[in-house]
Amino acid sequence: MPGVEPFYPRTSWKGDADWRWNVIARLKPGVSWQRARAESELLFQQGLPSAGTASRPADSGLQHSQPEASHPYELPRLELADASKSLALLRRQFSRPLFILWMGVGLVLLIACANVANLLLERVTARGREIAVRMALGAGRRRLFRQLLTESILLAALGGTAGTALAYWADRWLVLAFSSGYLELLRLDVRPDLLVLGFTALASLLTGVLFGLAPALRATRVDLTSALKARNGSFASKPGHLRLGKLLVMAQVGLSLVLLTGALLFVRTLANLEHLGAGFDRRNILLFSLDASTAGYRGDRLKGFYQELQERLATLPEVLNVSLSNMPLIGGGYMEYDITIPGYTPRTPEETAVRVLDVGPRFFETMGIRTLLGRTIEPRDNPRAPKVAVINRVLADHYFPGINPVGRKLAMGGQDLIEIMGVVANAKYQSLRESAEPTVYLPYLQQPVVLGMTFELRTAAKPLALVSSVRRLVQSMDPNLPLLQVRTQEEQISRSLFEERIFAQLSSLFGLLALVLACIGLYGVMAYAVRRRTNEIGIRMALGAERGQVLRMILKETGLLAVVGIAIGVPLALAATQLVKSMLFGLKPYDPLTLAGTALLLLLVSLAAGYVPARRAASVDPSVALRYE
Repeated sequence: MPGVEPFYPRTSWKGDADWRWNVIARLKPGVSWQRARAESELLFQQGLPSAGTASRPADSGLQHSQPEASHPYELPRLELADASKSLALLRRQFSRPLFILWMGVGLVLLIACANVANLLLERVTARGREIAVRMALGAGRRRLFRQLLTESILLAALGGTAGTALAYWADRWLVLAFSSGYLELLRLDVRPDLLVLGFTALASLLTGVLFGLAPALRATRVDLTSALKARNGSFASKPGHLRLGKLLVMAQVGLSLVLLTGALLFVRTLANLEHLGAGFDRRNILLFSLDASTAGYRGDRLKGFYQELQERLATLPEVLNVSLSNMPLIGGGYMEYDITIPGYTPRTPEETAVRVLDVGPRFFETMGIRTLLGRTIEPRDNPRAPKVAVINRVLADHYFPGINPVGRKLAMGGQDLIEIMGVVANAKYQSLRESAEPTVYLPYLQQPVVLGMTFELRTAAKPLALVSSVRRLVQSMDPNLPLLQVRTQEEQISRSLFEERIFAQLSSLFGLLALVLACIGLYGVMAYAVRRRTNEIGIRMALGAERGQVLRMILKETGLLAVVGIAIGVPLALAATQLVKSMLFGLKPYDPLTLAGTALLLLLVSLAAGYVPARRAASVDPSVALRYE
């Protein structure tokens, strides 16, 4: 079909049901979806063999878990779906991470709104005399309420506008900042659109209304007599204002604990994965991919080209070992086949599924995977030699407990028996998160179909320093073959942790913002409390209280607010971390060390935020404080 472009997905190949090709096509102008569907199905059916002559492909190497007698080979089928509605896999993969990020943004917004509410409370308190005079002159409570609420909404609208402008300016910068040098892995369009603008406008409006209600209601419930007598223009005796401010601060501390706990869990997860052993030596290995089939090489000629390239690469200075495989280790992809072992009866059909990797000679020596029994794959394991395989230890322990598997047989995909020539140590294949799976290593030279391969070069110096030499060597063999995906093995592993790194960075940013906002709120409340208690502090000092005692009194009050906020935040954090437990590694969501560290950090930062008001209170001149009203 014109305009159809196939691509190869990075998915597992497990049985015929999951061995599929994905084709993307864009409809021509004026062609309906129903017409395209009908014509595509007709064209596909015309190209199929009849059901009676269909047979299993001899070179597929794949079979169902059950015997073929009960599961005859089915003809291929075409499944068509609208691309705009067929992203179920992406939705399943990213729905929870995006929901967690959305929750983080929402918590930061709540903490910021609590700060705004505190500032509005203090502002209307300072305007107490003005509001009392206006009410005494006949202004209605409803009119004053509308005015104060309008001011709050206007403030929120200005903040939303400024934030939107900042988003337009900083969208690309944020992607670059969090891509960690792998911008190609973060293909996100973060430019605000009409939907984002609408959500921002609605959020700003709701923020202005919800967090402006309490200050407006308190301001319009003024005691006219007390307010008109107050010389400093504020309410002389309204402890409710301070109590509400303290409640908001405690809520801020609790929400900050939730964000900081999540951030620390993600950071520790990333650290656990980065320091996790993969079963091979990741240092000083250069990787690059090459697909000589795109230049016209096929069959034995293709394999011969790869063999010659491996031999030439081994002659380069600073190269200690060279090998190749059809997939890189810790690359995110894998192949999975069903195996049959004579004399072994599987307990479940799924028990026969094993990982498979096609490799070249000296693969295990290059990757630093130890040989435990027998030998590994050598150049003599070519298409004319008897078929052989190497298995890892977990497969040997499972299928051959207490028995030396070297010399025994296994079959893959219903094909001929393959002799096991050696056993190697366990090495992780797909990702660092997985435990070592039962794995069979096959010589790529003995495989019926060979396409693109990844070359592994162990070097004595920095791997990237050899890139130019490798490129020149490949170009001398065939100038039409470019090197693809040039990177080191350490970079390959780092790329596999891209999602964990993004979450650690974003959650740390949210946690830091929450911590700063909570400290600002705590500082504001304590500064207001000190100013309101200036007369009381003056009396205490006139009666003999020392400055250190006043300092400790204010810090004690600050610490109490932080402790209560932490007590509120602990159960919230325990509940919230249950949402991210599937994204953690080497940690429990209720990890006590993480909770204790977060609580201690919040307490110390809170005391630091309250130190400035406390020091100001300790520096009050009693003669001035006694005259303060």
